[in-house]
Amino acid sequence: MNRTIMYHWLNSSPDLSPEEKTRLLKDADIEEIYTSDKETLKQLLKRTGIVHENAESALTDTGFKEKCLRNYEDAVNKGILITCPDDKDYPSGLKNIFTPPLCIYCIGHLPKEGAIAVVGSRNCSEYGKRTAVYFGKGLAKAGTEVISGMARGIDGIVQRAVLDAGGVTYAVLGSGVDVIYPKQNEDLYNRITEKGGVISEQPPGTPPVAVNFPRRNRLISALSSGILLIEAGFRSGSLITVNYGLEQGKEIMAVPGRIDDRLSEGCLDMIKSGAIPVTCVDDVILNMGRG
Repeated sequence: MNRTIMYHWLNSSPDLSPEEKTRLLKDADIEEIYTSDKETLKQLLKRTGIVHENAESALTDTGFKEKCLRNYEDAVNKGILITCPDDKDYPSGLKNIFTPPLCIYCIGHLPKEGAIAVVGSRNCSEYGKRTAVYFGKGLAKAGTEVISGMARGIDGIVQRAVLDAGGVTYAVLGSGVDVIYPKQNEDLYNRITEKGGVISEQPPGTPPVAVNFPRRNRLISALSSGILLIEAGFRSGSLITVNYGLEQGKEIMAVPGRIDDRLSEGCLDMIKSGAIPVTCVDDVILNMGRG
């Protein structure tokens, strides 16, 4: 059987956490996990310290395996690319991160190396909006691909600007790639799938559950060669992406703002912590070693 289907099956299991799935794959090959009998699986679970009552049934439910096979075939028929760590097109930047995704699902195509993640606050100011448009259009004209989260605020604004300037952008979702969220960005979603790609580690059909969004931020960072923070307060979710970027050794850049503006607090704090302040597109290009 296609090993990607096996990864899709394990990835789709709701009864095992992402960390538990990673532990299983460190101890055994995906084919061994998929084909082993009940007693062998019991020993595997015991070795990896996965002892909750749902774990065994999650791996031995033949009905669930059949359902996953049908879902896989449906997704492929809809034009959804499904790639796993064994595949040549699985993004190299994802392989060595904490809990690497078992599968990546994509409508469109995957980003090339050298793409830049651009993120910021959902509740942005007029200054933030203007700045997002400026950097989005400028990076597009410079031929730099942009990755973001298609969220309200800075993410969606910068991605629209990239597309308006003829550039390429990718959206990493916290839902399945066939579930548009937020719904108000449906037109943006359609444009991104045509010009770049919509990406997720969640199986198709997965609703936008809150817990999935912080996790998807590690993928935004890992797929990029650097991160540009446009505007963010102390509690902005975009700082999660930046912190993942720091863990992953990415170049972090931030746009400075006024010292008395709460929406600039996150950017200013990152600059104090070592992020590179940038005030124009050329700064970004130079800091990424392309100038």
